[in-house]
Amino acid sequence: MRIHLGMVEPLAERARDLYADAELRLLRIIARQLADGLDAPGWAERKLAAVQALRRSAQGVVDELGKAVRLDVFDAVAEAYNEGHRAAVAELGDLSDRARQLVDDITPNAQAVDRLAERAANAVTATHRSILRAVVDKFRAIVAEVAATPLAPPLLGAVTRRHATQDAMRRFADQGITSFVDRAGRRWQLTSYAEMAVRTSVTRAATEAHACALTDAVLS
Repeated sequence: MRIHLGMVEPLAERARDLYADAELRLLRIIARQLADGLDAPGWAERKLAAVQALRRSAQGVVDELGKAVRLDVFDAVAEAYNEGHRAAVAELGDLSDRARQLVDDITPNAQAVDRLAERAANAVTATHRSILRAVVDKFRAIVAEVAATPLAPPLLGAVTRRHATQDAMRRFADQGITSFVDRAGRRWQLTSYAEMAVRTSVTRAATEAHACALTDAVLS
């Protein structure tokens, strides 16, 4: 049975879901910070003074994400490696029972799994260094945009600010948190980059395990 992307693709979806959840939590942190005291005078000045509090809250989300992602990536790579190994065993139907049994009994290479998983985890979590910067930069941009919005008459000023803030947050949420630029200069959203990186890694793990198992069968 030859390996194909469909065998391991769902493993990458788990990483995407982790990042989607973290992104939603970060957006909620920004929204709550913007909404706090929205109707009071001096709103913009107080928001800019609260950047450190925003950063600390966002850092907590990023720290939790990093731990969860590393665990998930190691599990996904190990599962993909096993899937590649099993596919090779199934493909060895024409070999003698003894040769096939030898390959089937071989424990997948733990060192290879660790190497591939570590590489994958590092590739994905490398984006985390820029998440906080993206959150803070966007927060400041929204505050500046809202502060520059022409206000309605005094009795309606707070409503105008509220609407401007909601519009800015809606646009930001639609764009997603874009925090990683690859070597080709392409800018990625958190969820799409994480899914792509993990998909590449689990496919590589399955392919390597498949090739190793076939080689072992030929040499046994």
